[in-house]
Amino acid sequence: MSVANLIKTAISSLKSHKLRTFLTMIGIIIGISSVVTILSIGNGLKREVVQSSEDTSANKINVYFQPDNLGADYSLIEPFTKSDLNSITRIEGVQKVEAAQGSIAGMSIVMSDISYFDKQTMVILDTYEGKSLNILHGRVMTEAEDNRRLIVLDYNTAKTMFENPEEALGKGVNLKGTYYEVVGVLAEAGMFSLTGSYSYVSEASKEGMGTEEVISAIDVYINPDMDKEAVFEEVKTELEKNHPNIQGEYALQDPQAITKVFEKIIGGLTAFIAIITGISLFVGGIGVMNIMYVSVSERKREIGIRRAIGAKPKSILLQFLFEAIFITGIGGLLGILFGYLFSQIVGIFVPFAPVLTIGSFIGSTLTSVIVGVVFGIIPASKASKMDPIKAIYL
Repeated sequence: MSVANLIKTAISSLKSHKLRTFLTMIGIIIGISSVVTILSIGNGLKREVVQSSEDTSANKINVYFQPDNLGADYSLIEPFTKSDLNSITRIEGVQKVEAAQGSIAGMSIVMSDISYFDKQTMVILDTYEGKSLNILHGRVMTEAEDNRRLIVLDYNTAKTMFENPEEALGKGVNLKGTYYEVVGVLAEAGMFSLTGSYSYVSEASKEGMGTEEVISAIDVYINPDMDKEAVFEEVKTELEKNHPNIQGEYALQDPQAITKVFEKIIGGLTAFIAIITGISLFVGGIGVMNIMYVSVSERKREIGIRRAIGAKPKSILLQFLFEAIFITGIGGLLGILFGYLFSQIVGIFVPFAPVLTIGSFIGSTLTSVIVGVVFGIIPASKASKMDPIKAIYL
C-alpha cells in the first residue's frame, strides 16, 4: 500500500472516532500551549532587554575604574571628580559627561578626619536611621539622643584609634573640631557588608558637616559619527593625566556584553520553565499510547484480514504510526494557536509584548510530531507483529 493510501486510511480511522481523538489531543494541546506561552513571554522579555540596551547605549559609553586592590573604598580613591567631568567634555566628539546612574555615583556621604589625642585617621560617616547595625561593643543611639553628639565607630577605625576597640566606649573623639562621644563599636565588616565600613551619627549631626559626591563611574555621550573606542582612549588618557598616582585602571563597560549575560540568564530560565511545563506533554504522550493500544485491540480483525490478503507488517506499522502522528501533530498546531493567544493575554498585564518566533513555532511542531512517533511506535509495532490467524479468530 502506498504512503498516500496509508495516510488516507489513518485519517479515515481517526474520523470514525472523532470524540476519542479529540479527547486524546487535549493533553498535547495543553502541553504545547503551555510551552509556547512560556517561550513567547521569554522571547518578548529578551527582545525588550536588547531594545532597551540599544536605546540607552546608542551614543553613550560607560567608563568605570578597576582598582588594583579590589577591596578598596571608592570614596577614598576618588577615581573621578567633578573637574574630570568638565575636562572630558572638552574632548572632540563628546557631547556631555555625567556621573553614571545606578552605581555608587551620586551617593552622599561625609568623609572626615577623626582624632583622639595623637591618634588620627579618616572616617566615612553615615546616618544610622533605618539600618540594622551589627554592634560588637556598646549600643546604638536612640531617637531621644538625635540632638546629642554621639557616634558609633566602625571596627577598623576603633582599632586604629584604640588598641582594644572596646576601650573606645565613652571616649570623646574629634570630628571637624567637634567632640563626639563613642557609644558603640561595630563588628568587623565582612567582605560583602554594606554597613560595617561606615561609622554612624544622627541625621542632625551629619547635616551640619557637609557632603561630597562619590563618583564610581561616568557616562560619556558622544556624537553618533564618532568611534566609541577612539573616544574612550582619549577619555582614558585624560583621566590618567588628572590622576597620575592612582592605583588601578580605567575601563570601558561594554553594554552589549551585559545584555548578552541578561539574554543568557533569561534564555536559561525560560528553557528551564518550558521543560518543567513540558512534563504535561509526557502525560499527553501516555494518553496517545493508551488510546493507540485500545485502537489496536479493537481492530484486531481488520489487522488480521489485511495481513491475510497480503499487507506487509511495515504497512500496518506505518498506518498506526501515522494515526499517532496526526493526533499529536494536529494537537500541536492547536496548542501553538492557543499558546499564542494566551501569551497575548499575558502581554496585557506585563510591560512588554510576548513574541512567538519562527524557531518556537517550528520547535513546537517538531516536538508534537516526535511525541507521536515516540509514544505511537510501540502500539504500532505490536499491531504489525500480530499473527493473522490469531488476529481474525481470537
